[in-house]
Amino acid sequence: MHQPNFVSISIIIGVIQVVLDLYVLWQFQRFVQRQKMNVWWSRSMWILGAAMFVVYAYVAVQRQFFRMVTVDAALFMLVSLWLLPKIVIVPALIVRDLVTGVRWIIKRMRRKVKHPDAPRPAVLDMTPDTQEQHTQARRAFLAKAGWATAVIPYAIVGDGIFRTLYDFKVYTHDVVLANLPRAFDGMRVLQISDVHAGSFPDHRPFQEARRIIESIKPDVILITGDFVNFLPNELSVIAKELSALHAPMGVYASLGNHDHYNQPSEHARLISAVRGFDIDLLVNDLRRLRIGNDELVIAGIDNTGFKQHFGDLGKALHGVTEEDAVILMAHDPTFWDKEVRRQAPVGLTLSGHTHGGQFGVQLLGFEWSPAQYVYKQWAGMYSDGDQHLYVNRGLGTVGPPIRIGINPEITVFTLRSAPTTA
Repeated sequence: MHQPNFVSISIIIGVIQVVLDLYVLWQFQRFVQRQKMNVWWSRSMWILGAAMFVVYAYVAVQRQFFRMVTVDAALFMLVSLWLLPKIVIVPALIVRDLVTGVRWIIKRMRRKVKHPDAPRPAVLDMTPDTQEQHTQARRAFLAKAGWATAVIPYAIVGDGIFRTLYDFKVYTHDVVLANLPRAFDGMRVLQISDVHAGSFPDHRPFQEARRIIESIKPDVILITGDFVNFLPNELSVIAKELSALHAPMGVYASLGNHDHYNQPSEHARLISAVRGFDIDLLVNDLRRLRIGNDELVIAGIDNTGFKQHFGDLGKALHGVTEEDAVILMAHDPTFWDKEVRRQAPVGLTLSGHTHGGQFGVQLLGFEWSPAQYVYKQWAGMYSDGDQHLYVNRGLGTVGPPIRIGINPEITVFTLRSAPTTA
């Protein structure tokens, strides 16, 4: 089994959840006590925290060993909404405590060095009792304001779960493909990637993606890997929609790293299932699309990257020459630098895998995501001379069912022949 130890990963995340919850709930309990609020404000949060830990354990087991059904997916969204905002809230609380501690230390030091007989400066002619009341009132206001701002990360996470998660965005690109025959000029190639069928609560999100694809009417459809999270039976939730995908020149696909996270027998069933949807799955193989006497090569490499080495580029490009126009499906974008860029006669490489980080900022041409610190090519188009790599942001999700600032993607490429010279 070529699979990371996701059981250990799930346990680590569970421990992190407990630590974050204990700290935040302890802080909230102190706030309730200081504000002399009803004790059930804090008790109810402790009960909810315990319930969310049980929900997380259940979801982790379902996600690892079974296909999550609609209720399981809804619970996963709920526990994600409970946990993820604390990643922002906890650092804010720690900083607040550090600042309070530093102020307390400075205040104590000043008291020690201050002459005991020195007269106290008047503060707005207030009596000591009045000053203390004013200080307590200010602290109470700041505490309430601080906890009120905790709503912001919950709103952002909620938007990423309930709106952006399945708000599919269509990206369009014109690509000058080296050696592309004039007969293929204007051909439209549609790419989707990282379906992760197990991440969908039911068929409706992928049904919407298929509706968008049908409205575009591409000439060919390419799917660049990660059909499932783990098990082939995850495909059942979108089987009808996958089998309905159609393009005049065919639907082709390659495999991703998650498609190997299973036993050999399960992997064989996955391949058989994908091909049963009338999808031409290219495992280190190629097809030559023909218009008259002209040809365009569509090749698919098995996954190489993320501690997997299933790809055989020589086999995938068997018979390809420098004169051919080639589109290569390679799930992991790191493969481009490893074996394609300035090394193989491939004009356009299509990848996925990164999901665009599922979190980031895309505004007025500015793009940022934590994924860029892990992957040199993490989203969008990259070029080196007449060789191009495109990294698709994916349809499904891995890990938390959330996308903040990074929409799920459907990409349409209009192929262009290189301009001729007189």
